[in-house]
Amino acid sequence: MKKVAFLDRDGTLIWEPEDTKQVNGLEQLVLIKGVISALKRLQNAGFELIVVSNQDGLGTPENTAENYELVNKKLKEIFASEEIYFSNWLTCPHYKSENCECRKPKIGLVKPFENEIDKAKSVMIGDRDTDIEFAKNLGIKGYKITENYGWKEIVDEILQRKASIKRETKETKIEVGLNIDGSGKSDINTGLNFFNHMLEQVAKHGKFDLKIDCKGDLKVDEHHTIEDVALAFGECFVQALGSKIGIARFASERFVPMDESLAYVAIDVSGRPFCIFDAKFEREYCGDMPTEMVEHFFQSFAVASKISLNIKIEGRNTHHKIESCFKAFGKVLYDASRVVDNNISSTKGVL
Repeated sequence: MKKVAFLDRDGTLIWEPEDTKQVNGLEQLVLIKGVISALKRLQNAGFELIVVSNQDGLGTPENTAENYELVNKKLKEIFASEEIYFSNWLTCPHYKSENCECRKPKIGLVKPFENEIDKAKSVMIGDRDTDIEFAKNLGIKGYKITENYGWKEIVDEILQRKASIKRETKETKIEVGLNIDGSGKSDINTGLNFFNHMLEQVAKHGKFDLKIDCKGDLKVDEHHTIEDVALAFGECFVQALGSKIGIARFASERFVPMDESLAYVAIDVSGRPFCIFDAKFEREYCGDMPTEMVEHFFQSFAVASKISLNIKIEGRNTHHKIESCFKAFGKVLYDASRVVDNNISSTKGVL
């Protein structure tokens, strides 16, 4: 199945003259701000790029085919110079009054390969309401370019790495929503106040948007709630990472102090789960969270997310030690998940 970014031409890839509504020569060819870097990002993220354009009366003296192809040829050359390529270039040549099947917002131009499109992942980007209607008719997400919502903002939204899962057992019922490319917002409710606070630290310092709702058998004890939240969160994290193409993978030497305490956390998003945890706590509980469950949380997360995790904590105050650890954990998750290039960070070619 193809993950496709369908693109309008005039007003989306190139400037559209307000008077004629069409580019009548190369002297009028002006790229829309940010389009080159945006298309590069979409292509690197695995999108096929396909132009879908309405061209009123194409082939008439008012809109000659020669001029249209001349502009397209130059436009493709410009994009190719930046290694941006289009897999298809689809054009409707009819006037609206002709009521054809290929003019957007109808989807006649893509009907021949509609079954090859991954509609859950494909998008349409244009500058008119008809482009958004086209997206709706095709069953994909549509984005409309405006003065305050341009290429960068649109692609930022498209490429946000998000996931959500539900996990239900006889012991817990959990919903987790994660946006790795968020801003640090959190909405956490596990039934354990101190645990909530620690998960908020992960979101804040990892700059994730994180929502967790857990209804667990706290009447038994806290174990199932903490363990299952870790498993669900870890699973959600690896789903949101997706292909892992371009991520930094490693994050090390994150020392986070909190008063007299110091936490060291390092991770490798390796696909091989492992956890080393070196810490001792002076109290059995911190708030309403058993301190023995701190280690188990990180072990469970490492297993579910398939990461290698090394943690060492020093200090005297139990609260400080645990909180510095969760803050450092958030920071290394952020560091390791950043997209830094277009390659898989492994000689194996897979993570």
